[in-house]
Amino acid sequence: MKIIITENQNYLLRRVQQFIEIVETRIDDYEMSEDNAWWCRNDNPTSFYESFIDRTIDEFISQNWDFFHDDSDKGGANMDISLLNNIVEENYGNYIINMFVRKCDQSRW
Repeated sequence: MKIIITENQNYLLRRVQQFIEIVETRIDDYEMSEDNAWWCRNDNPTSFYESFIDRTIDEFISQNWDFFHDDSDKGGANMDISLLNNIVEENYGNYIINMFVRKCDQSRW
């Protein structure tokens, strides 16, 4: 079976490492944050995880603005970016949720 990758999919695949670096930087930032930070007061483990993914993908899209706002065949404006969700979920999902639980007072949620 032969898999055909489009030019815009190839662009995204070449930038997966950039996305991973954004995820890991965000995790480090939260790890260095004091206990009972704003995110502990405003979230629960599920909402924290979901907003973490959303903000990380938003940052990645922002750093690649031209590509993700190009609606031509070579752009990614209409791409399904669920691959990015899967990368976070498979590689960091449990860690992110456990980090929230570890760093935040469970009685708040």
